[in-house]
Amino acid sequence: MDIKLNVIQLMSPLHGKEKVKESLSKTYEFFNDNFDPVYIEYEDINEKWEPIKGALTVVWVMTGGTEEKFRTIYDFLPKPVILLAENINNSLAASLEILSYISEYKKDKAYLLYGDKSFVLDKMKRLSKIAETLAKIEASNIGSIGGPSEWLISSHINYTEVKKRWGINIVDISMDELYYTLKNVTDDYDGYFERALRKVEPDDSEIKKAHWVYVALKSLAEKYRLDALTLKCFDLLMKFKTTGCLALSRLSDEGIIAGCEGDLPSTFTMFFANLLTGEIPFMANPSSIDKNKNTIIFAHCTVPTRAVKNYVLRSHFESGIGVGIGGEFDKGPVTILKFGGEDLSKISFAKGRILDNPQSEFRCRTQIEVFLEKDVEDFVSSTLGNHQIIISGDYVDYIKDLIYFKDISV
Repeated sequence: MDIKLNVIQLMSPLHGKEKVKESLSKTYEFFNDNFDPVYIEYEDINEKWEPIKGALTVVWVMTGGTEEKFRTIYDFLPKPVILLAENINNSLAASLEILSYISEYKKDKAYLLYGDKSFVLDKMKRLSKIAETLAKIEASNIGSIGGPSEWLISSHINYTEVKKRWGINIVDISMDELYYTLKNVTDDYDGYFERALRKVEPDDSEIKKAHWVYVALKSLAEKYRLDALTLKCFDLLMKFKTTGCLALSRLSDEGIIAGCEGDLPSTFTMFFANLLTGEIPFMANPSSIDKNKNTIIFAHCTVPTRAVKNYVLRSHFESGIGVGIGGEFDKGPVTILKFGGEDLSKISFAKGRILDNPQSEFRCRTQIEVFLEKDVEDFVSSTLGNHQIIISGDYVDYIKDLIYFKDISV
């Protein structure tokens, strides 16, 4: 197994170490069969101890009589603390005392894993993925090219506070640097979007100009070692008479998650969702709601081509300029989410199901109709900004665990 795990073995010497280990042989098998565990004696937990980066740390309460031992190592543990209790050796009683100590005296949160091992396994896998994602976020760079568009009045963030909470580094890049880079692009179009079912408005010259934007953005991503980026794309449209839609789609296809309109909260959400789930995110505007059907139509002029089953090349909706993408999604479950707040400590989310791919000429080119499993009016009244991030699949349990893990406001 490639899921790393730090397992801190907490036991009382009264029971006898070998006897305790023998009594819990099934749990050792559970760890060894499902994870790549590193077993750690509690005596080794001190200010010099460093857990494996990105690995989940579990305090395995193997016996009773361990409460004071836990108290001595608490300050050196990753937070929130994750406790694993057993149904023998007075483990559960000790775990409950420890849980109360964390809550009442440390004013902190903790997970208590106990009971059916299939439940414990599912929970630990989710928490492990969250720990891995958070470690990757801390080592990542997001580029903001041109800053946010003027209409994103609730989408500005405090870089310092975001860095403090998430560890991620935000790199400001001017539009002038992009323009300079773009003017020096001479690459021929390599035919990447020839997989499109058809081209409607754009001709080959428009596609070539859009390709140059991709080349320029990729050059900046490599220069600044960006893992994700967002582009103030309407400025590009006005100055160069082309769009970033193709470029952002292809970059996301290639693993550099790319968002529109300089929207950093949305781009952070896209990047986080991709790391957490492996799904390629779709950034879109809520376009219309149907209260009777409890549905909402989301639309945008770009979509990663790897996120859809097929697509056509269109013009950009509002301007009629450049190249947009009309993608068709598979029907099925989706998760809608968005981080917000100046330090990105807030989240809104909902579970839904794609019912259809509308094709109105009065909306952006990629359109999906989604049935929500919460009241659509409640959803609209509690979203964090206009853009929403949609990923295929049901990941609500991951989001709920993340909320607790990072003390996020819903």
